[in-house]
Amino acid sequence: MSKTLCDKNCNECPIITHPNSRMLTHILNLAHDKFGDEFHELVNNICPNFTVCYDCRIDDFVHIEGCEL
Repeated sequence: MSKTLCDKNCNECPIITHPNSRMLTHILNLAHDKFGDEFHELVNNICPNFTVCYDCRIDDFVHIEGCEL
């Protein structure tokens, strides 16, 4: 029997809503820069919220101009 990894309550995800998720955003952006579209597809299939920037809240590893992340 496998454990459930996520409660599917994306709007209240403690991983994404906590300010420390800025580190997750940073790490995933670095991996996306290195591995490209294949990495984007992998992350999006597992958890689309992981592609959202904590600071500017733009999705799919895209940021608004001036975003520090």
